[in-house]
Amino acid sequence: MSKVIQAVNAMLSKTELISNVIKSGNEYFFLYKNKYKWSISHDENDDQYFLYFYPGPETFNELVSISGRSWGEVDKIVYPSRDLGGKEAHDTLKELYTNVKEMLYGVDKVLDDIISDF
Repeated sequence: MSKVIQAVNAMLSKTELISNVIKSGNEYFFLYKNKYKWSISHDENDDQYFLYFYPGPETFNELVSISGRSWGEVDKIVYPSRDLGGKEAHDTLKELYTNVKEMLYGVDKVLDDIISDF
């Protein structure tokens, strides 16, 4: 198993350490442990997920507000699901994408509210 997938599984087991979820276009930016800058996107045409890690000096807010050509100047590492090891990698990134997206919209709180009615 890829070390990246191991790290994503760790993030999924500690979702409370994911914060500051912001949507920009079709990409969801987030912080992990309030210090690691990430984003994740999904290409529906190829059904591929892309996890990005941003090690550079840009602040989280600067990253979210970058547009167009400026992206070429940003240090980033891209992890496409197709390069990380088959179905398991795809499913793991899909789960992270779904969790991050649901965090943005507060789905967990909505579901807890609905479940509490029983």
